[in-house]
Amino acid sequence: MSSTKNILSLLLKVTVTLGLIGFVIYQADLMSDEGRTKFLVTIRNVDLYFLFWSIVVSLAMNLLSSYKWHILLLSKKLNVGFMKLLGLYYVGKFFNLFLPTGMGGDIVRVYELGKITKTNSESLASVFLERFTGMVVLTVVSLLAVIVSIQNYDLPIITNSLLLCVVMTSIIVWLILDKRPIYIINNLFGSRFKLLERSFEKLIKLHDAIYEYKNDKKTLIIAFLISLVFYFLAVINVWVSAMAFSREIEFLTILVAVPAIMLIMNLPVSIGGLGLMEAAYSTIFQAFSYTSSVGLSTALLIRAKTIVDGILGGLFYLYRYKRPTTSISKPDNSNG
Repeated sequence: MSSTKNILSLLLKVTVTLGLIGFVIYQADLMSDEGRTKFLVTIRNVDLYFLFWSIVVSLAMNLLSSYKWHILLLSKKLNVGFMKLLGLYYVGKFFNLFLPTGMGGDIVRVYELGKITKTNSESLASVFLERFTGMVVLTVVSLLAVIVSIQNYDLPIITNSLLLCVVMTSIIVWLILDKRPIYIINNLFGSRFKLLERSFEKLIKLHDAIYEYKNDKKTLIIAFLISLVFYFLAVINVWVSAMAFSREIEFLTILVAVPAIMLIMNLPVSIGGLGLMEAAYSTIFQAFSYTSSVGLSTALLIRAKTIVDGILGGLFYLYRYKRPTTSISKPDNSNG
């Protein structure tokens, strides 16, 4: 039964992926000679200056995220080297190419980090907070951007996506700060099913590991500040990538559009996000009165950079298995 469900799920995702690719081809008018010519001209006329800065910004984003992850681990007295974390960050990008949603690689990051730190709950807590602090900042800044520009860009796809982000973020914050929902569900179902009981035990350990970060306010403040910088780099990344194909792209429109694009990209409906990202960019760009060919070109450039990152992560992953795995542990303070 399980294998049948997996096959049906895979077939559904293949169907959705092919459907999204077909939608993008139709929307960019690539079925006609005129549409293909326009798209190829857009690609051929790429501005190398903005292309260069697009690559630089992507590298800066990876370095910044790895550094945030590093300081979150230091808060737990887990001193994993920055370069090793940077390598694991790229490994996550490698697995994101194949696993569903943009967070599939995080599971691999947690697993690999757990082998080094020998503590799965705190490894997962660090990856979770590395992601979640970014999500909070993304939601807050995007909300401000939409409020400021609502008169010029009152688009349902933007406001609805942002509303969903606000609801999701609020629920997660509530679950982090309040243990009662977990304990209530555990009391209702955990004691009745052994498998659920063990799962809830792990969930409670994870919750405690995340909750302990509130005692290190300095680290949390730094993490949120880094997330703020990362968010603007993400906007700049899309902006300079789009500017490589069209000088008509306005920064404010990208500032408003990026949250909706990022939310759509994380929906687990296609294989490796294939077709989904391209559909998100072409649709959102068209909603802002830009051509879908510019949106598709921007998406393909960002996907190309993601694939290169993934290849680097795959090479690092293979390289690690040729060397013995080292591990670290928390210092023993039992003797004072």
